[in-house]
Amino acid sequence: MDCSLYVGNLPFGAMESEVNELFSRFGKVQEVRFMMDWQRGRFRGYGFVIMPEEAATRAVRELDGAEFQGRPLRVSLARQRERASA
Repeated sequence: MDCSLYVGNLPFGAMESEVNELFSRFGKVQEVRFMMDWQRGRFRGYGFVIMPEEAATRAVRELDGAEFQGRPLRVSLARQRERASA
């Protein structure tokens, strides 16, 4: 089963390919997705990585607080979005 990881405090100059390479040390990365501020056309400094559960657990343990391009990463299991009630 795949897990979605929240990855915060990313440097604004980071690239999805670099984050993919970093997380692939722990297992197969299914997807890396950066969140963009569409009004400003800029990266918001956080994103999500999707990978198998076992690899995701190792990545959280090893990368939360680890330095990446001069910034300490925040890595955790992503919370599910709550659906708006009608």
